This record gives sequence, structure tokens and C-alpha cells, in this order.
Amino acid sequence: MATRKKVLLLTIHLPFPINHGASLFNTYKLATWLHQHHDLYFACFLKGEDKKYKDAFLADTGITRYHMEELNVERNAVNLLKSYLLGVSINMFRNRSASFRNKIEEVSKDMDVIVVDHYEAMQYVPADFRGKVVFRTHNAEYLIWSRYAEVEPNPIKKMVIRQEARRIKKWELRYVKRADLVLGAPNDNENHEPDPVKRNKKFIEFLHLGQDEQIVLPVPDFTRTELALVYVGTLTWEANIDGLLWLVDGGWEKLKGQFPELKFYIIGKNADQRLMDMAARHRDIILTGFVEDLEDYLPRCRVNVIPLRFGSGMKVKTINGLCRGIPMVSTSIGTEGLRVEDGKDVFIADDLDTFIDRTALLLTDQQRWEELANNSKETAKAHYTWDSLYRILAENI
Repeated sequence: MATRKKVLLLTIHLPFPINHGASLFNTYKLATWLHQHHDLYFACFLKGEDKKYKDAFLADTGITRYHMEELNVERNAVNLLKSYLLGVSINMFRNRSASFRNKIEEVSKDMDVIVVDHYEAMQYVPADFRGKVVFRTHNAEYLIWSRYAEVEPNPIKKMVIRQEARRIKKWELRYVKRADLVLGAPNDNENHEPDPVKRNKKFIEFLHLGQDEQIVLPVPDFTRTELALVYVGTLTWEANIDGLLWLVDGGWEKLKGQFPELKFYIIGKNADQRLMDMAARHRDIILTGFVEDLEDYLPRCRVNVIPLRFGSGMKVKTINGLCRGIPMVSTSIGTEGLRVEDGKDVFIADDLDTFIDRTALLLTDQQRWEELANNSKETAKAHYTWDSLYRILAENI
């Protein structure tokens, strides 16, 4: 029987409710497993509306030892300048607290292991901590910003984003060096450590997974689906905003010309103003807001679109799509690191015309639609379940 250890889990936000985002869901799964198998002390910040979900999170998980601290620091020019003066990234600055640091230094003295969720939380690992440090990266964050700069048309903004990518890279590489073990998607691990010899010593493939219980749900009946596209994501995240604008501004009118009754359901809370303006220009693009149960929409929609032009890591929205069996059209960024094959599990297209053509094909070709739907579920079942990740945690924590 494995030895129970004293484990401190550090993260940058409350992972609850779990249906408010893929990142929250993943951190929640990590926290609950650690609490069940070890003596867990949980520490995070409370941002935005997090405070009102604190008690529900504790009741749901059974966690009794914790430190939660309210912190809301805006992303603006003044705070960007302050981050420059301190020599940290803007997101590290926005997750910076002296009182939180003092508490973590106190708690860590009695810990065997510190598990750090997100690179911004690595700044709280005490320099003199002699236990095991496990760093779960989520993404190669610097790569997201580098790719963001590539698609940004404004030259001044492009310059600022590139500088931010360089600053993040410096800290990420420092933190993976500090950690005893790094858990990350295979493509992120390669970006953080290109040398395979060094990578094999402490980097472990640990996926960013979704709701694998959807695998057991039946593939929807094609004949009962609406002539509709669906997208599920965080609508304040720049990569998601950019991708949706790219698809709609460049391809929606072409699709509507072929399918006048076509609708597009965009699911997520707190949509960015640019998305609200976009939806206001197009009658059949519907911003649903937060949806309690995605089953109210997913089985009705014929094509799941993943129009990402930048990002890193493994996209939970894509894995969830595989699990649910709603055929997808995605860019290569959306399928990065996944064991999928173009034309078998998903359609992959990086240029807009091909993206639109593949979407139109799935809207009309029932045979290809059913092939992708069934293949995607088989791929999810073979490679993307939480049980496989729990075994990794059991072997390495």
C-alpha cells in the first residue's frame, strides 16, 4: 500500500464549479485525487466570483486544510509597467501576494511534496524547500504568446506580446529546472526541454484531459441534429476570441450562402465585447452564455468547430469533442499533441477555405459524419481517460 504523504497543492484559482472551464476541471480532478490518497493542504487565490463557490468546493471535495486568499489584479498598462520593474511576467505579477507567500513558507515546512499547478504559482515554492517539487505545466505558456504575436496585425502590440513571450520563457525554463518532476503534454515537454536525454530524466507525459465520462454516451443521430455548428470555450481568452473572429469574419457568409438555415451556437460565459459585436451583426450566431448542461446543445449540433490560430498544450475542448463523438473541424493548433488522424478522427485545416469546405462536407455527408463520430470515440477510449493519469500520479507523487 502506497505511503500517504503530506502534500501541498498550489494553484492560481479556485477550481470550482467544474463546468466553468476546462482548466478548472483539470485542477479539480488533481485536487480530489491528492486529497483521497494523501494528506492534502490546498492553497489558491479567489478571483472574481470565486468567493461564493468556496464553501461548495470544500463540501464537494472534503478538503479541510487550506488557505484561500482574495486577489484581483487587472491586466492593464500600469500593472504591465510594474511587472517590468519587478522583472516578472504580467501574469506572475497578477498572481503576486506577500501574505500568500508568507503563508506558503510557513505551511511548506511540514510538507513532503509541493505540487504546483500553473507556472505562475511556482514563484511560491520556498528556495530552501528540500522536499519533492512537482510542476504541472498545463501549457508551454511562452509558446502561446509567441504564436499570438505571429497573428497580431498591430506592430506595437505585436512587439509587446513578443517581449512578454520572452519574459515568460525565461521563467518557465527556470521553473522546469527547479522542479524535481515536470508533468506536461508531450509537445509542451519537448518545448520546455528539447534534449531527449534530459527530458527523459524528469519530464512525464501528463495530459490535459476533459470529461471522459462522455465516452459512454451514444453518438447522436445525424438525422436528428440541427443544421448547426457549436463551439465551447472560455470567451475571454484571446486565442478563442481570435479564432472565432477569424472563422466568422472570413467564412460565415460563405457557409450561409450554402446553408441559409445554418446556426452557430457559441457556448461560454462572459463573452468578450468583440464577440458580442460579432453576434449582433449575424442573426443566426447565438452566444448562449453559461450553460449548466452541455447536453442541452451538443447532441443537437452537427459540427463542432475548433478554429484556433495560436495556443499550446493539448486542447481540452478537442479531447471533449473526441469523447462526445460530435465530428470536429479543427486547425492543427487545436489538435496539437493529440493522437488523431486527419480524415479519420477529425478534419484538420489551417487555411480558411479548406476549413469551410470540410465543415460543409460534415454538414451534408452522413456517412463521413458517422465515421468520424465513431472513430473519435474509439480514439478517446484508447488514449484519453483519467484512470491512466491517476496511475501516473500514484507512481510519481
